[in-house]
Amino acid sequence: MVKIKISSLSFNYDSIQALKNVSVEFREGEMVGIIGPNGAGKTTLLKCIAKLLKPHKGVIYLNGRELWSISNKELAKILAHSLFEVPKGFNLTVLDFLLTSRYPYSKGLWETEEDLAVVEEALTMVNAKHLVERKMEELSDGELQRIIMAKLIAHQAKILLVDEPTVHLDLKYQLEVLSILRRISKTKNILTVMTMHDLRLASIFSDKLVLLHEGKIIAIGKPQDVLTEENIAKTYGVKVKILKHPKAGLIVIPLSTL
Repeated sequence: MVKIKISSLSFNYDSIQALKNVSVEFREGEMVGIIGPNGAGKTTLLKCIAKLLKPHKGVIYLNGRELWSISNKELAKILAHSLFEVPKGFNLTVLDFLLTSRYPYSKGLWETEEDLAVVEEALTMVNAKHLVERKMEELSDGELQRIIMAKLIAHQAKILLVDEPTVHLDLKYQLEVLSILRRISKTKNILTVMTMHDLRLASIFSDKLVLLHEGKIIAIGKPQDVLTEENIAKTYGVKVKILKHPKAGLIVIPLSTL
């Protein structure tokens, strides 16, 4: 079973402590939403799990192994993330971009038939086969997010880390991208950990929520247990009313600042 265990994790940006003694576990098949106000440490936590930042204290275990003992190439077969800059100015096609996800499996300079088949399957899953010959610079925000999802799928990793998958997207594309992630997670038994700002969408698409505030975990659990009026007041500084809808999730209505 794929498992991430984080124990007493702390990280500083110079004198600013971004994460403070964070301990949490994630398991395969889960959709985990990391929520919290700006500056809470959400993206920093993902970067530590992705081995992009080295914690100052604490340890991260991946399937029982200490994260920093795993080579980058081996890690890329286990874990894929969206914490990268999309290349611009290189005249890359969508196909060229997606083939970069296959480097952990490369045995030579050129892509194989298997690589092309994996990329085609990924494009099919995100309904974007028609974009394969387009230039990356030509994509709309919604199209770009679908291609980023395809890149994560083409890694064939068992863990996906996704930073703000719905940013700059209209409602249709927000639902589409999150539905893709949920389908991947459930059909392929993949652990998906994503940072989110929209609390209603987080409540609908997450099996588990982790609420961060000033680098500390305030609450972990099912959405209805984490998204309480008390927790939101404590972390966001806003008085809210929460309504429960069987299909629309938890609707957070802001009333006033505290």
